[in-house]
Amino acid sequence: MALIETSLIWVTYAVCLAILVFIAGIFVFVYQKPGERTVSVTAVCFVTVLALLATVLLMPVDIALVSSTTNRKLGAKRDWATPDAVDNITYQLKIVYYTLYSLDAVLCLLVVPFTYFWYEERDEVAAEEGQQTVGSRLWGAFKYTIAFLILVLVLFLVGFFIPVARRARDEHKDLGYFKDLLTGNREYTDYLYFPLLC
Repeated sequence: MALIETSLIWVTYAVCLAILVFIAGIFVFVYQKPGERTVSVTAVCFVTVLALLATVLLMPVDIALVSSTTNRKLGAKRDWATPDAVDNITYQLKIVYYTLYSLDAVLCLLVVPFTYFWYEERDEVAAEEGQQTVGSRLWGAFKYTIAFLILVLVLFLVGFFIPVARRARDEHKDLGYFKDLLTGNREYTDYLYFPLLC
């Protein structure tokens, strides 16, 4: 019974993902300017929208899988919901969560900015005259992507250290609170990884 119920939940998720393929395609097609469509930008936008929608849709799957281990009438764990079975379900969820979150991070931090800068580096006049090569276009997109990553890293570090630094200043600590900055900020970042802690 457990295998049937959990498999049915995953099959429902797969069917919803198949529907999301059409939704993501329509969304990208409608909101792109017809004169500025390129294959690379369209493909990256489609994959990114699909991955983000799949990540959002994973939360109901998580809830359905966890609630399938309890009997709704009795409020107790089902007979098949042994600790090993529940660990197996949470392990499957962790794999899917980590996969989708990693894919989202790579798409949003590397692929989308690179594709944007690649598209913006295109100069049709210079390309026709032979002044712009694929290598120069790649280098331009790469250096702007690196600059974007540095900016994101700086913003992340500022956001990471300011809450703990403010608390340390209010408690009148001296400069020896650097260790607290690294270890004490966990309470501020736990809520970001709540689905991963299941």
